[in-house]
Amino acid sequence: MKVITAQQRDKVSSYKSLRSLYEQNITVNSISETLDTCNLNGDAKNIKNMMMIKDYDVLGVEDNGIVVGYVVRNELKEGNCKEYYRSFSPTELVSESTSLLHTLYIFKENEKIFILEGNRVTKVVTLADLQKPPIRMLLFGLISLLEMHLYRIINDYFPNETWKKHLSPKRTKLAEDLYSHRKSKNEAIQLSDCLQICDKRDIVLNESPLRELLGIETKSKGNRFFKNLEELRNNLAHSQNIHTENSWNEMFSLIEQTEKLLEECEKLK
Repeated sequence: MKVITAQQRDKVSSYKSLRSLYEQNITVNSISETLDTCNLNGDAKNIKNMMMIKDYDVLGVEDNGIVVGYVVRNELKEGNCKEYYRSFSPTELVSESTSLLHTLYIFKENEKIFILEGNRVTKVVTLADLQKPPIRMLLFGLISLLEMHLYRIINDYFPNETWKKHLSPKRTKLAEDLYSHRKSKNEAIQLSDCLQICDKRDIVLNESPLRELLGIETKSKGNRFFKNLEELRNNLAHSQNIHTENSWNEMFSLIEQTEKLLEECEKLK
């Protein structure tokens, strides 16, 4: 890699600042719902009917004004709530200041989490809440950051558009046509600005030394990662479900891989 210029250094710094915005400044509160409660000695069947009417999957349980746990709607039968309530597990409790990105990782082990405000549980987040706009903004932002880094790295690593050797004539022509169209609108760009994520993928994966610098173990693993990432980006752009076809855990794993690749990109200065 060639030595980074002051302008390129500023770009990396600005990318880190933008990443910090997504990682630290948007918290779990942005997707949470108020946790309604019932009494510990309340009738379970009546509470279950109320939960069905309000479409609640979980409900907080209070004893002497203190939220001591929760009930799950599908578990309620005869008797009172005391027979069915669950105490909060430490892994289910998070601070209201928990970042949205860290929240995603917590969901690898939990289907729901509860938010502490001071010493009181006041809010709840379930898997369904991960479809909300703040999560979509976070994920789209991370993918966009990765694309920005790949653009910078490709320009540094391949002077004079030598990256063309890794693209088919058809993909190169598509980039050139887009470049001509955008130039006609007097946009100050270069040809590499017109590369799509699939082009950046092919350029990086087909250049073995660069692939190794970015910590991508094999070309096949890299292809699988970028295929899933592009699928996620398309789902975000078209308001589809954001988890992958198979499971939420695969989506969480994809975000972890994206974070790891971003870290490797930031090292290449």
